[in-house]
Amino acid sequence: MHLNWNILGVLCWIVVICLVAGIIFHTRQRHLKMIVVQKKHHSQMNWFLDIIEFLIALIAVGGMLYVTVLDRANAKDSQRITLNYEVQPLVMQTKSSQGYYVQAKGAADKNIIQYYTYWTHGAKYSVPSNNASVVDGDQSISLNAKNYPWPHTRKYDQKYQKAYVITMVAHYKNNWRNGLGMHVGSVATDYTLIRIPSNTFLQMLP
Repeated sequence: MHLNWNILGVLCWIVVICLVAGIIFHTRQRHLKMIVVQKKHHSQMNWFLDIIEFLIALIAVGGMLYVTVLDRANAKDSQRITLNYEVQPLVMQTKSSQGYYVQAKGAADKNIIQYYTYWTHGAKYSVPSNNASVVDGDQSISLNAKNYPWPHTRKYDQKYQKAYVITMVAHYKNNWRNGLGMHVGSVATDYTLIRIPSNTFLQMLP
């Protein structure tokens, strides 16, 4: 049976929730005892214990929130990430006097500069420029794409005459570190590298 390490994150969250619930219950019981038994409304010892228990709860919840929400792995981190690549040849569009492989169109979303649309056999794709780039000429990898690991692209230049797309998808591996944040199997990042022979095969739309 293959163990999914995400169960570790689930168990840790259960422990943290039980810990916080226990601290709340213990604090309430202690304050009630102080009022009913000791006939006091204030106690330095109680306030000290309140602070200690609050810090314990804060560290436990904060730690789990960090590993669950903020702890993201880099695509180059081979200890935590597995990479999958898909290479497909581009299909030229000949609806205008100048054939093209890719269309670039500005985006209404202020967080996205533009969208790239390209075609493969039997399919049409549109990807945001945040996670994609177009490269032409002698350069087979764009400046932004160099932040990610890629297979040797020269062989694809020869095979597809510099007209292809490589899609890279990074998944979290099944190990305890990723399981602690319940990331196992999920996508860490993805990137699309669109290769064209020259910029004349890129159609700019208004």
